[in-house]
Amino acid sequence: MVYAAKEGWYKEEANMNVLLPHDILRISTILESWGDLETAKTWIDKEKVRLKEIIQENLDFKLLEIEDYYTEDIELAKAKLLKAKKVITDKEAKKEKPTKSQLKAVVTAQNGLDKLTNEKEAKITAAHEQAEKERQAIDDVGQELTQMLQDPEKRKRYFAIANMEELEENEFNLNIPRYVDTFEPEEEIDLKDAINEFKTAIGKETDLDKSIDELLKVLEI
Repeated sequence: MVYAAKEGWYKEEANMNVLLPHDILRISTILESWGDLETAKTWIDKEKVRLKEIIQENLDFKLLEIEDYYTEDIELAKAKLLKAKKVITDKEAKKEKPTKSQLKAVVTAQNGLDKLTNEKEAKITAAHEQAEKERQAIDDVGQELTQMLQDPEKRKRYFAIANMEELEENEFNLNIPRYVDTFEPEEEIDLKDAINEFKTAIGKETDLDKSIDELLKVLEI
């Protein structure tokens, strides 16, 4: 029994929840290893390679989509800029002064081209960053699983191996929380740090009150 509804184990979207590569690694490792550490390590090493290849394939496809989306518009923008510049060049060749509208046309065309180019580069950068983020997430989950499988308390919150007796005791109810501890422990807070932060906040509030009082006195004068 794997409790895969934990926060951060999937990506929420408008109409469905999506499993990212590291989510797949987390769930599949537990299912394939049955909680055995060495089996899990072997599976993780193999799956990391496969999932990173998928990430690269998705990145390559995304980059092609970006290229296809912008190619025609950028070519048109370049042609527009060249045409505007040619008008200026022709004028200068005749020793004539370009008009303001002609000069403005060059600036407008250049700005349009720059905007498209910058948008394209931004999307390319974002795609690379997302791919790198997913690769890092795979490595992080691999470490997380290795640590979890060595910690009995953490194991209970990830999965459970139920035998027939347990199923019978639960009247064959397969509701996951009956077998897996789905309780999320609250984050431990250092009391001394909390008190110090509280005192700091009170001090800032006192200083602010004094500043306000001084401003009010000035206004009264």
